[in-house]
This record gives sequence, structure tokens and C-alpha cells, in this order.
Amino acid sequence: MEKIKAVILAAGESSRFYPYNTKHKSLIKIAGEEIIVRTVKSVKNSGIEDIILVVSNKKDFQDCLGDGSSLGVKITYVIQEKPEGMGEALLLARDNLGFEFFVLNCNHIEFEDLKQEIDAKRDGKSIVLLGRQSSGKHLGALKIDGDKVLRVVEKPESIEGFSDLKIVGVYFLNQKFLDALKEVKKEHYSFEAALDKCAEGGFVKIAETKKTVLSLKYPWHLFGIKNYIFSTLESKRSESAQISKHSIIEGEVIIEEGVKVLENATIKGPCYIGKNAFVGSNSLVRNGTCIEDDSVVGSFMEVKNSLIMSNSKTHSGHLEDSIVGENSRIGARFTSSNVRLDRSNIPSIVKGQKIDTGLGSLGVIMGSNTQVGTNVTIMPGVIIGNNVSIGPSTTVMKNIDSDTSYYTDFNEIIEKKK
Repeated sequence: MEKIKAVILAAGESSRFYPYNTKHKSLIKIAGEEIIVRTVKSVKNSGIEDIILVVSNKKDFQDCLGDGSSLGVKITYVIQEKPEGMGEALLLARDNLGFEFFVLNCNHIEFEDLKQEIDAKRDGKSIVLLGRQSSGKHLGALKIDGDKVLRVVEKPESIEGFSDLKIVGVYFLNQKFLDALKEVKKEHYSFEAALDKCAEGGFVKIAETKKTVLSLKYPWHLFGIKNYIFSTLESKRSESAQISKHSIIEGEVIIEEGVKVLENATIKGPCYIGKNAFVGSNSLVRNGTCIEDDSVVGSFMEVKNSLIMSNSKTHSGHLEDSIVGENSRIGARFTSSNVRLDRSNIPSIVKGQKIDTGLGSLGVIMGSNTQVGTNVTIMPGVIIGNNVSIGPSTTVMKNIDSDTSYYTDFNEIIEKKK
């Protein structure tokens, strides 16, 4: 029997993932491991050992994954130089595919769970995995009858008559689909057009999941991936870690080698403290915080539900529901505001468009190599680019582009006593 293969899609510019799109978004580390590594492991755990990885920059992924042997799989790289959509990606990979194969987006570290839903439905037809959503706007929409797909339309003008189920980015396809893909017009949404063509012939059905389904379209989606990873981890403390007997550590907490935790620091899990990280005295790290390798949480700093990437350093203050890129520095008495006064969902501006994040709590999204002075406050949902310098005593109310100096212009008034 022919072994089933899996195609992982990891090409494209990830422009909506700014400011973390200087490399592919799946190469971001969470809890000490790249997202793409976790996805490959999940595919392996599902019983698939032959993987085709579609990428734009082969070197970056080879440096991370090699040929896959260290993870117990075989990886074949396919290069998609231009972001021309999923259909073009599969046509580039078609010579490496068997009669049936899985296709998934690079962020599906939960694939082994989702595959079970598809396996229960396999009968020779193509299968689209669906999950629940609140709105079909800006998403591929399906008309269905039971488990049979009647139509597939990308970005329909109206969602009336379409299912309220969401395409989650996991598919089980076959050569009939590839034949349809060759016939449809070559365009960015040729994948959806080929699915629609197969649906008209009665060759597509759905599988529905009620399990957690992860996205990685916008930078705040990293919170969902982080939280899923934390749900699978168990406490661990490296023997080489230096942990003060006067510190408090509660819940599921992973502390890697070389970590230093000073006196009166409190860590309340789930939390991850990466290799050689430093947690200063009288600091509080809590509620799903991930501190990556060589990063510093300064004294009197509170960090809640945040991701601090490698080699970034904070002084004192509050960092809540936030993401900080690599090699950034945050000065003393910093505050990331994380809720609106009216307590409604927090919007963010992405590519000039106002997006509802769906989050009631969201702090700052800060890029890499950014310097923040003392007494800085940043409003909820603000995105700070890479290589930014923010001057002291500045309140940031809007996004800051990369390679920018942003500061408050003080007018000094000196009065001479009579």
C-alpha cells in the first residue's frame, strides 16, 4: 500500500504578520522550538513520515530542519519563489505526490488531533476540514448538503446560503483534484476554483472538528499557538538553573538550563523560561508567559500572558498580553496598556486596515532591535516596527513604522526666582 504523504505550505511573504515577517512566520520560536518544527513533529505523530515542504527560502528551513532525519521524517523541499497561492504550490509539488495526500498550513502544530477527524471520513473523495466561526467574511465559503460540498467560493459578495463553518487549512486531496487544478485558470485563488470544480462533480465532502484549530495570519495569533503549546507541556526544572530559595514558583513551569531566578521573584504557571534567561528580584511572571533564550525580566517587572523573544531585555514596569521581538530593550517604568476603557475588543491597524483582533486584552506588538526609553506607555493594540527608538516619557497612541525614532518633544521652562 502506498504511504500517504503530507504537503506543508510555508511559502509567501506573510505581509499581514508584520513586524515578524523578516523571516517566515513559522520559524518563530515559542517555548524554545520553532513553530515549523512542532508542525513536522505533529505530522510525524499522526503516522506520516514523508513530507513535502513548500517554501520560498530553502536555506532558512534547511538550517532549521535539515532533511528531517533528526525528527524521524523525510523532507523534500519544493521552491515557490513568488506568492502565487496554494494552487501553484501544489502544482509545483505534484511530481512528489502519490494518489492521495494531506495538505496543511505551516501553523498546524495540532495536526495529529485534526487528522483523526478526516481519517474517519476517508472514502476516496477529497475532504475539506471545517470548524466553527462567528462570520464568513473574508474567508473561503462553502455551500454544503449534509457532508457533501456543493460550492466553494473565495470571498463571496454575500454569505447568505453559505455554511457558517470555517475552512481551517487542512485538506485530504487526490489526483482528481490535481487534474482539476491543471484545468482551471492560473490565479491566486486557483486552489479554491479547483475545489469548486471537484465539488460540482460530487467529489468533495467535509469533515467537521470541534477541537482547537490554530491560525497564524496576524501577529496576535501567536497567543493561540503559545497557549496550545502550554496545554501540552509539563513542569521541568534544569539542574543547572540557579533558583533562589526565596523565590516562589507555582503551577506548570518549565525552567531551562542556565536560568537565574533571583530572590523574591514569583513565577506562576503555565510559564516557560528559556535557556540562560534571567528573572530579576521582586519580579512577577505569570499566566502563560514565555521568556525565550537569553532574555531578561528585570527587577520589579510584571509580565503576564506575553511572549518575549530571544535576547530581549526589560527593566521595571508592566508588560501584559504583549509580544516583544528579538534583541529589543525596554527601559524602567514601562507600561503596556492592555484593555480599552469601554472594555470592547481591541482593534489593530494592519496594512492600513483596521482589524478587530477579537481580543478583550491586548498590549503592544513590538518588533526586533527596538529600544524603549524610561517612563514609556503604549496603548492597546499598537504595533511597533523593527529598529525603532522610542524616547523617554513618551505615550505611544498609534503604530510606529520600522526604522523610526519616535519621541515626545519637551519644552523646558526655566523661571528665575526674584
